[in-house]
Amino acid sequence: MQELALIWRPVCFTVVTVAVSLLVSNCMETTQTNQTGETSMGAVSDRARQTALASADAGAVLTTEYKISSQDILQIAVFQINDLNSTVQVGEDGNIALPLVGKIQVRGKTTYEAEQTIAGKLREKYLQSPQVSVSIKQYGKRITISGAVGGSKVLPDDGNTTLSQAIATSGGVSGVGNATRIHVARSKDGRVQDDIYDLDAIQAGQATDPRLRGGDIVVVEQSGVKLALNTVKDLMPFAMFATLF
Repeated sequence: MQELALIWRPVCFTVVTVAVSLLVSNCMETTQTNQTGETSMGAVSDRARQTALASADAGAVLTTEYKISSQDILQIAVFQINDLNSTVQVGEDGNIALPLVGKIQVRGKTTYEAEQTIAGKLREKYLQSPQVSVSIKQYGKRITISGAVGGSKVLPDDGNTTLSQAIATSGGVSGVGNATRIHVARSKDGRVQDDIYDLDAIQAGQATDPRLRGGDIVVVEQSGVKLALNTVKDLMPFAMFATLF
């Protein structure tokens, strides 16, 4: 038994030493990463604040209403004319095809604006005062959440989902997640725009909670410090076991 202890103790000491070294190294790397990302985060926060202020000045209630996008499935009903009721999908060109009126461009419009457009087309030739109802039956574009979260999720874009809501829906930031570095990748003008947000600052009311769009990909970074701490925690029982000899 004493011989086993003589062999085991150096092994345990070496393993724990390596783990602690890894922890220190990761701490330094994380500090450097955070220092590098401070300017980016500040810029993102400033842009978010400016956007929020601009929306407030222009009437945020109107600008936040969902705009119809390609691949959305719409439920369209015309009051007292059941033959004109239909379920249609918005094409990649932004058009829908309806009985009597043919193709109508609805992408980028609110449901109210789509109702007015469809009613106008029906009024031109067929009906005197058509009452049209348009609703979103299924959102065509999705928001993807992955990385260090409770569980990866794919959410429909309802036009009102914020970053904090999306993270909460996916089970929150996991035990090894870095809540201060959350990526939102978005396609813009043929390029991928990658902004980094601080969820802790958002939840503390120090930063704006950005509204997500269909096609956004949200990725929560892993924290090297937390990973290293978990490694040391996992090795501690072995070190304690060595002291029993």
